[in-house]
Amino acid sequence: METPLPIKHELLDEHDFGFAKFWFYPNYIVGEFAEGADVSKEDSIGPITFIKRIYSTTVPFIYISNRKNSYSMDPMGYKDIVDMFPNLIGMAIVSDNKYRRMIATLEKMFIKKPIGVFHKLEEAYEWATQNIEELNK
Repeated sequence: METPLPIKHELLDEHDFGFAKFWFYPNYIVGEFAEGADVSKEDSIGPITFIKRIYSTTVPFIYISNRKNSYSMDPMGYKDIVDMFPNLIGMAIVSDNKYRRMIATLEKMFIKKPIGVFHKLEEAYEWATQNIEELNK
């Protein structure tokens, strides 16, 4: 699978964990979960390790969730994972599926970070770029 975004920044790393694939950029992570994946907190150890290796707890980043596929994840576990990263400044959720977009709206109740919901990756990238630029002012 090719990198999903037309990001002008260098791709730092990419990794396929089986249940999901992640692309790591200087201030962005793009994640795509596999169709039918049932993701537990234990499954998240690999991606968490990669994120901490690349961004530690100081480099600000935005997570872009490209929800092309249907998968499940415990929302409370998701919140615990998000709380591990004080340098996560926001999340962008991309889906053209009405049901997945409604779920994204529910996630806003659990996660106290800016969350944008978009139809296209390019829109999410623009939103993320604006948030990173605001932080750097």
